[in-house]
Amino acid sequence: MKYTLILLLFALVACTTPEMGDTASGEFAAEGLYPIKHSGFAEAYARRDAGLASYRVVDIEALGVSDIDIPNTAVAATLKRDWQMTSQRQAAMQQTWAAAMAKAFSGYGQAVSGEGVLRIASKLTRIAPGMSTAVTVGGALQPAGSSRDAVQISAEFRLYDGGDGNLLAVIRDSRTVTSVAMSRTSPVTMKLLLESWAALLHTRISGK
Repeated sequence: MKYTLILLLFALVACTTPEMGDTASGEFAAEGLYPIKHSGFAEAYARRDAGLASYRVVDIEALGVSDIDIPNTAVAATLKRDWQMTSQRQAAMQQTWAAAMAKAFSGYGQAVSGEGVLRIASKLTRIAPGMSTAVTVGGALQPAGSSRDAVQISAEFRLYDGGDGNLLAVIRDSRTVTSVAMSRTSPVTMKLLLESWAALLHTRISGK
């Protein structure tokens, strides 16, 4: 039941209509990216002429897991070894992401770059102790900022035109999972988190 409520919260966020800012982002001004409000993600930037909904073929790259910032901080219910990014854990995360994206973009063709192809590059950027939020995966729903042992997972998604290689959009987000997730190689909470990201990416790209 609690997982259903968590996914429902993500779905409600996805229903919000995004709005593009009037001024190009300072960080991505050279690429002509503008900030997007109400995207459902913590940060989102895109070109005005990105035309993401026009793409019907995608090139989904493997989830980047080789350069994650993981502070050496003890967290209740976890051990030091739980924070080590082993090859088994990396493979499990990549497999889970691949399955989540395949499901979310099942209505799209698959290709490796090329004209009319949207290349989607994703990577986890940080796994660190954090505060629980109203959408903490794997725990009871609580008010934002409440005190609880939780782990914050951060990711970045970049969308490119497969033909000319132009950067079309950059998306960044952070969510929290319960700290016990770090004691398992492939926790259900991580699966739910990656699936929610994949689903929201599909919503924003397809416009549906």
